[in-house]
This record gives sequence, structure tokens and C-alpha cells, in this order.
Amino acid sequence: AQGVVPIAPYNPRNTDDPLDIDYRVEDRIDEHAEDISLKQSVLDETYEHRTQVERTNEACKDCGLGHVLARGRVHARTQVFVALCLRVIVAVTNYEQGDNPGRTKLKTL
Repeated sequence: AQGVVPIAPYNPRNTDDPLDIDYRVEDRIDEHAEDISLKQSVLDETYEHRTQVERTNEACKDCGLGHVLARGRVHARTQVFVALCLRVIVAVTNYEQGDNPGRTKLKTL
């Protein structure tokens, strides 16, 4: 609905007439913009960053930090940093109170 196409590889298996593209966004740009072109190296680099971000999101979920809901690299990075700081504060506080530092909540007194 927002016209957003991720930098993701194109899968030609789901069609009888596959396109000659590597990423889905290439077709969208050809369809809607006449004077815009993308370098393949830029798309490859962007996809590599996307993969790193997805791995980071998965690691945050595995650590109990929840989903990163911010949009944009700077906002997401800030949200993850603040969440990690909060986890350190909780761990230190639990340790000082004699509780398990791995707990995700503070011990209520």
C-alpha cells in the first residue's frame, strides 16, 4: 500500500515469464521511473546491510530484547543501544541485590 519494495533477491521460479533482474526493486524502478537507474554494486551492498540488520534483529530477539520497531538505520541502532544499556542496568542491579543477573526483570522489594 505504501509502495515500498525491499532490496530482496528476485525469485524467477514463481512465474512463467521471468524478468532479467537480480532484485525485485529493479522492476519497480523500471516500471515507475524513467530517468532513474541503480548500480548493481549499490544494490548488492544495500542487500548485504539488510542481511546484517536482520541478523542483529534476530540476535536481539534471542537475548530477550524484543522486536526493533524503529524505522531507519539510525533510529534502529539507537533503539538497540538503549535496550542493551537497559539490560546491563537490570543485570547489575539484580547482581547487587543478590539475585540472578540473567533475570530480565528487577527484583521487587
